[in-house]
Amino acid sequence: MRNLRLRVLLFLFFLFPTIVHGEQGATVDDLTLTPENYEKWLQLAEQKDKEQEELIKERIDILSDPEGEFYTINVTINMQETGYWCGPASARQSLSFHKSKSGSSVLLPSQQTLASKIGTTTAGSSTTGIANALNSYKDTYSFDSLYVAADISNLSNPLYTFETRIKNDLKNQTNAPILLVETQYLTYYKGKQLRHYVTVSGYSYEKATGKKMIRIVDPNYDTNYYGTHWEALGSTKENGVFRAVYNADLNGSNMAMAY
Repeated sequence: MRNLRLRVLLFLFFLFPTIVHGEQGATVDDLTLTPENYEKWLQLAEQKDKEQEELIKERIDILSDPEGEFYTINVTINMQETGYWCGPASARQSLSFHKSKSGSSVLLPSQQTLASKIGTTTAGSSTTGIANALNSYKDTYSFDSLYVAADISNLSNPLYTFETRIKNDLKNQTNAPILLVETQYLTYYKGKQLRHYVTVSGYSYEKATGKKMIRIVDPNYDTNYYGTHWEALGSTKENGVFRAVYNADLNGSNMAMAY
């Protein structure tokens, strides 16, 4: 199986060199994910999902619009400094939320520092590396909740869990989720294919239309894609943020989100 994957990757390198190398911001496989490590992350995700649901029940909802739901957090955009540093840039974006919320005077770490903590190489970053790097700043920026790396394609109801994780982080203002995406499923990429990291800063649901949207903060160094974008939530069949994350999860062992 490993030899087959290697042959496929070599084929893709010669066929699509800009996808596999240079602009590849996320690794296909996370080589640190031993069975023991994977089980640890699974348990942490299950625990966090339960805690977030309980926190929602305890809060008086003063943030929801009577016409639906609308949650945003303050995330400062940060353009990635190399073609493969979208992971460090997205992590810095997420830390900007915690710095703003905590009122800390400590400067944000550089992308280079974050790349070192994450273990980023020219092949990109891993989601577990991003989660671990973010959590190393828990005390610096007074996190209310640690980041957890998690998959979604292995769940019984992946769309519901994905949407709930994002809503809970934003509604409770605990974390700024980071997503691993395959960009061809996002409208503003117009079919361009990358494995890429982005930060989430907003969620919207209009009851009248049933329309659900996710606000993405994209650190891409290419100004055609860089910026803040509202994208449809989507599904496994309809383009949007969920489909971009779901397929990125299916196509490698690198985990789908840090939330």
